[in-house]
Amino acid sequence: MVKNDFFRNLNHLLRELPKKERDEILADFEEHFTIGSNEGKTEEEIIQELGDPKDIANAELADYYATNPARQGGVTSATRSLLLAMVLIFFNLVVVAGPAFGIFFGFIGLWVGAICLVISPLLSLLSYFQSGFDAFLFTFFVSLACCGVGLLLSIALSYIGKFLWHACVGYVRFNMDLITGRKRS
Repeated sequence: MVKNDFFRNLNHLLRELPKKERDEILADFEEHFTIGSNEGKTEEEIIQELGDPKDIANAELADYYATNPARQGGVTSATRSLLLAMVLIFFNLVVVAGPAFGIFFGFIGLWVGAICLVISPLLSLLSYFQSGFDAFLFTFFVSLACCGVGLLLSIALSYIGKFLWHACVGYVRFNMDLITGRKRS
């Protein structure tokens, strides 16, 4: 990362602040770069000493909101967040929880089915001891086909599982953003 990238990222992450406050913070970090270059340090060394722009922005935003609580919304913002949290809890319990549990347990059931299909050739060995070689061949080849279907199903379920995980995390983040009043970018 070079100096311009550092300032571009920091400016973007501080976009919630008023322009005057943001310019003061950026001027402070410009001064760090000036002092560092006078000491013979490279831009990369200075950036490494300063740290990640995301961490810097989080600290600056927390400091700004701690010293300017009226800007953050005060009591009305806290009341709004509390009421919204209660509404979201009710909505999620009544509307979202049922289908979510149904999807989750259906997903688990499909995984159990896929595992059973994959191990079906091992189970077909039992038919060899019970009914002889002729019935065993038919059962074994059918179980091999089932094993292939089980492998394909498990591959599909791994992708579906990743999608469901990302959807769940996205929904939780959406709820948290609603409660905190943060705008997604």
